[in-house]
Amino acid sequence: MKGKEGNVKIGPNIYFYYWTIPLFFVFLLLNYYSRNFRIETLDIDLMISIVSFLFGFLITISFSMLLTRVAALKEALAGETGRLVSLYHLSKNLGEKFHKKVADKIDDYTKKTLGFYTNYELGREEIYGMYDDLDSMEIKNDKQGAIVNSFLYVLGELEPIREKLEYLTGRRMEWSLKFSNYVLGIILVVLLFLNRGDSFTNTLFIILSTIIVFIFLIIEDYDSLRIGDYISNISNSEQIFDMLGRNRYYPQSVLERVRLESGKTYRIGIYNKHKKEEQIFDIVYSQTFDARIKRLLKVLGRKNNN
Repeated sequence: MKGKEGNVKIGPNIYFYYWTIPLFFVFLLLNYYSRNFRIETLDIDLMISIVSFLFGFLITISFSMLLTRVAALKEALAGETGRLVSLYHLSKNLGEKFHKKVADKIDDYTKKTLGFYTNYELGREEIYGMYDDLDSMEIKNDKQGAIVNSFLYVLGELEPIREKLEYLTGRRMEWSLKFSNYVLGIILVVLLFLNRGDSFTNTLFIILSTIIVFIFLIIEDYDSLRIGDYISNISNSEQIFDMLGRNRYYPQSVLERVRLESGKTYRIGIYNKHKKEEQIFDIVYSQTFDARIKRLLKVLGRKNNN
């Protein structure tokens, strides 16, 4: 809708669920001014049934959203890996200089997107940098000209996939949905506590309350990408490093989730909080591997204090 000067009028960006805030105060006033209307006995079982239904409904929606996101991420990661592999092999036919630049860009991109998975935009410049390196291509015949077209086509396909990954890895569950889950879960735990009595209901309270806490924690793990598709990203990154013929890179935070081979050299990224940057060390996996990681952490911490 246009105003008098032809400018588009944009209404306030208010979601419908914001109405729960004024409704909360309406219910507060309703409760305050209706003190004479009372129910002498509270049916705990009925309240548990109602809260359990609402809690289960919202939890189902939450897990559906999280699993859909993980599935989309896995699909995008597979597409990204396939195109990076294609770019690497296509560049072999376009001159040694260009091929080395592409390999370096892919290596740096993979390190950044693995080490800072929830900050995927850090790898953006590596992909853009491939366009800057096009002038170093060697095009001496029609076959190389066709390969250039294929290379540019694959590079163009990679960009929307990278944008999708950047969006999905930076996305989080709506705070309103997460807040509702926590409120209903806490209310359910309180009602289960009030319903205790015999040994059976006491046991039921302990088990169900523990399960509710477990549900909250697993939602947090999925939402922050600690589990789910991140393992797929590690596996895809290992494939790329092996293809490039370079030592596998792992950020220090994922070392407990990967299998290391004795006598093999790995690039280990340790984040320096003082400099706000990652430092990468080549370390041979042996019996002293863990001790060396701890020693490096201590040395970096001592430098930060100085």
